[in-house]
Amino acid sequence: MSLLEKNPEFKKNIWLEISTQRLIMMPLIILMVVLLASLSSLGDTYDKLTNISYFGMVVILLFWGSKVAYSNIIHEYNDRTWDWQRMSILTPKQLMIGKLIGAPIYNWYGAMICLSLVFIFGVMGDNSSIIDIIVNSVSTLLLGISLLSVSILFALLKIREGNGRDKLKTGQIFILLILFALFFNSSAFNFMFNRLSFSTVNFVTWKVFGENLFYAIWAIIGLLQVLRRELNYKNKSYLWVLFLLTSSLVKTMVVMDSIKLFVDNYVFVYFAILSIQAIALFYLLLLIEQNEISSLKILLRKIKEKNYTYLNYNAPLWSLTFPFIVIGLIMIWVLFDKNILNNDSYLLALFYKNVKFGEGYNSFQTLSIVLGVLFFVLRDFLIMLYLQTSSKKKRIGAAFILYLFLLYVVFPGLTSTINSTVALQLFIPLSVSGSFLFPLVECVLIYLIIRNKFK
Repeated sequence: MSLLEKNPEFKKNIWLEISTQRLIMMPLIILMVVLLASLSSLGDTYDKLTNISYFGMVVILLFWGSKVAYSNIIHEYNDRTWDWQRMSILTPKQLMIGKLIGAPIYNWYGAMICLSLVFIFGVMGDNSSIIDIIVNSVSTLLLGISLLSVSILFALLKIREGNGRDKLKTGQIFILLILFALFFNSSAFNFMFNRLSFSTVNFVTWKVFGENLFYAIWAIIGLLQVLRRELNYKNKSYLWVLFLLTSSLVKTMVVMDSIKLFVDNYVFVYFAILSIQAIALFYLLLLIEQNEISSLKILLRKIKEKNYTYLNYNAPLWSLTFPFIVIGLIMIWVLFDKNILNNDSYLLALFYKNVKFGEGYNSFQTLSIVLGVLFFVLRDFLIMLYLQTSSKKKRIGAAFILYLFLLYVVFPGLTSTINSTVALQLFIPLSVSGSFLFPLVECVLIYLIIRNKFK
């Protein structure tokens, strides 16, 4: 039985997206662009056409395709057909294939045409071998799968915020894609736009390829989990924990070569990346998950009752992420004094001299920074919790972002003009012994305000 017969959602999208006119127009437009490029006298003709074809694949699949995948969900929500799909007999896998491949099928079609031209012109050129073309092209296709999956994820999260009456817009997707690319796959984007400077004889190329493969697999897993939730299936929490642990490991392997000059300790770099990644995801989850007081009370009660079955299926992702912030920061403090820095590095010595560390950090200063970061994160969580008590639910995310901008950019900037270290400790973690007491006091005050409001 063919995929069209097995998957009604995929079949529906094929009917909507594919027509004879569109099938003819795509190769004609691509060949016209290639023909115009061939008329230019700049550079070698075949290498120039390879780059044009490769860039066409990037634009058609990654950017246009991601926009189509995102808009497909939003339009179905606006047209009141999304709830019908949720109540249908479609399985999560069928829905995923229909949205990931079926909705942007026209973009996949254009990308395959560009990929064919990349092989044709690449073989004729002088700067690429067959294996280079295969690795680079497959790496880009994997990145395309990641971005398409993340686009659909963003759309599903967006419709959860809707009230069923107001129509949702689709323009935000490009900002979200850029943020995703910079945070998770910056090296992959560099790899994508510098194709001819990378070769399979270079081990870095294979590391980037592995990074793309890793995030493509996890993007599909994440998309499947969210679709399962949309169809009222229950998901276990261990997959999110496994993602946090393995993602930090992959990023460590990717960045280690570029920072060995300063830090030559894989364990320290791993926990540093784990804490940074966990903090970034924690703030993102605060914006996209429901963090109401009632939900927090239920979570705390289940923890007190040791109801691990409930926690395994219903614990919010931010609650699973926060422990890794604590673990990562503690391990940074423990390992910092274990001679993990490359003290023979001239650049590091110059860095120390310029920032006037003197004899460097002592253990209590390092602990103050670590605890300062932890309490600032906790303070921001309490701020979000307080905002959840407001009546204007739609503006909570914007208000939270505004507060973060004021607390970490505007107020520190104003404070630095008066050269007050004490006041600056209220807004950012500093390498001053005992500086963590300032955010701790802020946490206590905000907690008392929230408790008094719900007393």
